[in-house]
Amino acid sequence: MKRWLALGGYGALLYASAPPWPDDWDGVGFVESVRDFDLARFHPHPPGYPAYVALLRAAAFVARDPMRACALVAALSGAAAVAFAWLAARRLAGERAAWAVAVLVGVTPLVWHAFSGVGSEAPALAFAAACAWACIARPARAPWVLGLAVGLGLGVRLSWAPIYLAALVLAPRAMRLRAFAVAALGCGAWMVPLVVVVGTHRIVELYTTHFAGHAERWGGTVVTEPGTVRLAWLARDLLVDGLGAGSGVLGVLLAALIAAACASAIVAWKTAGWRGLVPAVVVVVPYLLWIGVGQNLRDQPRHALPLVALFAACLALAAGFSRRAFVIVSALALALALRTALDAHARRTVAPPGAQLVALARAQPDPQRIAVFGTSSVRFFELTELAPNAFTAGSLGDVQLRLSRMASLPSRIWLTSEVQTQGETRWPLVHVATLCRPERLDRRMPCLEVQAWEPPFLRRVEVDRP
Repeated sequence: MKRWLALGGYGALLYASAPPWPDDWDGVGFVESVRDFDLARFHPHPPGYPAYVALLRAAAFVARDPMRACALVAALSGAAAVAFAWLAARRLAGERAAWAVAVLVGVTPLVWHAFSGVGSEAPALAFAAACAWACIARPARAPWVLGLAVGLGLGVRLSWAPIYLAALVLAPRAMRLRAFAVAALGCGAWMVPLVVVVGTHRIVELYTTHFAGHAERWGGTVVTEPGTVRLAWLARDLLVDGLGAGSGVLGVLLAALIAAACASAIVAWKTAGWRGLVPAVVVVVPYLLWIGVGQNLRDQPRHALPLVALFAACLALAAGFSRRAFVIVSALALALALRTALDAHARRTVAPPGAQLVALARAQPDPQRIAVFGTSSVRFFELTELAPNAFTAGSLGDVQLRLSRMASLPSRIWLTSEVQTQGETRWPLVHVATLCRPERLDRRMPCLEVQAWEPPFLRRVEVDRP
């Protein structure tokens, strides 16, 4: 009974800490997909996350609101992930280790972020934990659990394919074939409806365009951002964003506790004969290579989430082999809980710059007469009544082209710092506001500058208005 109470309390805390807005423009697309699934409009962006969108729509029947549906899916997924982690750890190292794993993984900052926000990482981690339990505990239903977790997990987050496929490889030989067959059925459950809804030709076109753009333009892959600096970003994603180390008293304390936990874990794992080391390597190495080459490590720490969760689990498992490791892990869990609580409070009280931009526009007199131009930040307008006032533009030329196609001109034009204006304008740009969020919460866009553009023809519009 105490396990169920603890699990229910944990899920309730996750749901209560969920912020009332998405963290980024990808999140906006997920929220919009609850009402309108359209890959061409990035509701959501390709590859479409069909299994995740299905979960969101099922949750919407209960929550009656897209944002609350996202928070409900995240919280339930978090509770499920921790439950499967507890079961797998108990099988490996006993009940003390199981509680250590559940607590340490559950309070890790990046994990809590995923379990209380908009994004497919939470259910993806739940399916990955289910794979681990099926491979370790090997219950009679293991092939079904493993196969469904892999098949549906790929429909939730396709970029985690190296992890899910590694789980199939690690499965005991006696259940591997059945697990593969069930995984194929799981993939078919989301792949067939996706193709039917979008269309074969259209889905190939969208996937081709998106993946080319991801690799060469906006994805932050090794193509656009090569060099050893990617190792530094990966270390930051893992230790700073993932486990809370960094500057300040709490950051330094966490760094010291992580180092101590690593040292005690190495001793404990050596004493235990390095049990589980080979499976961990099989899971980690392919995914590590994939994100090192093909993902945005500079701006998106979430790509390191499975590594953070596995690292925390390995540190906590050592508590089952050594009393000293248990004491250090307990101290680390307390410090992590404090860091996570501070982060969760900041996420609920400081909106993303895009959401702040919407609030700023709403606060203006006659907000319907403002036209706002930007890139990812203006997507937050899609969730509001001011959606017709926001336009995507990467340069001043894009702005002028859009204005030339308007039936009636706005009275004010706002440009965000995402719009390139250097050397392009003869007319004044007037500072309106600087919208910021703590960098720990937003690596992609910690600050957004808003400027008013005042070309002469707008002044004429103001004079001519009745």
